[in-house]
Amino acid sequence: MGDTIPIKPPRIPAWVKQAVPVLVSIGILYYYFHDQDWPKFLAACGQADLRPALIAIFLPQLVMWFFSALLVERTIRWFHGPFPFWTFFWIQGTSYILMFLNSALGGGGLLLYQQRKARISWRKLLGIALFRFGMVMWGMGFLMIPVTLALHYYGLADKARINLYVWWFILIFPGVLFFFGSWFFWFRGTDYTGLGRIIVRDRESEFWTAFRLATRRQWVLTWAMMALPFVLMLVGFYFLNRAFAVNVPLSEFLVVAPLALLVMDLPIAFGGFGTATLAWMTFFGHYGSPENIAALSLFLPFARALCRGLIALVSLRPALKDISSLVQAPEPESGKLALEVEEA
Repeated sequence: MGDTIPIKPPRIPAWVKQAVPVLVSIGILYYYFHDQDWPKFLAACGQADLRPALIAIFLPQLVMWFFSALLVERTIRWFHGPFPFWTFFWIQGTSYILMFLNSALGGGGLLLYQQRKARISWRKLLGIALFRFGMVMWGMGFLMIPVTLALHYYGLADKARINLYVWWFILIFPGVLFFFGSWFFWFRGTDYTGLGRIIVRDRESEFWTAFRLATRRQWVLTWAMMALPFVLMLVGFYFLNRAFAVNVPLSEFLVVAPLALLVMDLPIAFGGFGTATLAWMTFFGHYGSPENIAALSLFLPFARALCRGLIALVSLRPALKDISSLVQAPEPESGKLALEVEEA
C-alpha cells in the first residue's frame, strides 16, 4: 500500500484573512478619530440632511444591481445561449450578503450559479467573465484619462496628494496599450503587443470564445452597461457631499471623485469602513469641516451596507426557490470539465 500524502493546512488560517480587513478598518478609523471633537461630530451628524443622503446612496446602488445582472445575462446570451435575467437578478441581490462577509465567496458563488444555470463549461464561462472584466476595466481606464488631464488643467493635481505620474503609468501600461493591442489582435489579426504569442496562443480555444465572437458594438455595450451606473454613482456622491455640508464644486468633484472611489473600494478594509474616511479626508478635506467629513465617511459605508442588506432580504425568497430547483437538477456534463489543461 502506498503512503498517504498528508494534506498541508493553509499557511494563513482563514480567520486571520477575515480579521485583517477588520483590523485595517479599525486602524484607519483610530488614526482619524482618536482626537475627534465629539460634541462637534455629533452636531455635524444632527445637522446632516439624511433624506437626500439616503437617496444618493440607495438609487445608484439599485441601478448598479440591475445593470450588473444585465451585463452577465447579455454576455452569456451573446456568447453561449439563453440565460434568464430575472432569476439571476434575484441571485445577484442575494449575493450581497456573501460579498459583505467574503468577496471571494460571493463572487465564486455567482460563478457557480452561472455555470450550473447556463450549462456551460468552466473554461468558456471564465473566458466570458474575463471579457466582461476586461471591457469594464479598459473602459474605466479611458474614462480616467480625461479625468486625470482635468486634474492637471484645473490645478488639482497637488490637492490629490498622490503621485499622478505613477497614476499615468498605471493608465498607460498595461491599460490603454493593452486595450489597443487587444483591439488590433481580435479585429485586425495583427499582434503588436505580443498578446497572441504570450497569452492567447490558441485563439480558437473555448476560453477565448467571447473575445473571438464579440463585435465592436458588443465591446462598447459591455462597457456602457457599467459606465451608466458608475456616472450615476458619482452624481449621487456629489449630492451626498451637499447633504453633509461638504461643498465641493461640481466640476472639481467630477474630476476628483473617481480617484476617491477607487481608494474607498480598495479590498483592504471591512465594508469600506476606514477607506471611505481616508478617501474623503485625502481628496475633499479642504472643502468641509473635519467633523462633517468624518460623519459623512461613517454614514456612507453604513448606508451602502444597509442598502445591500435590504436588497439581499428582498431577493432571498425567489433566489432560494431557484437555487433549490437547480440543486435538484443533474449536473451538466460540461460542468465536469473544470479547467482542464488543453491538449497540444
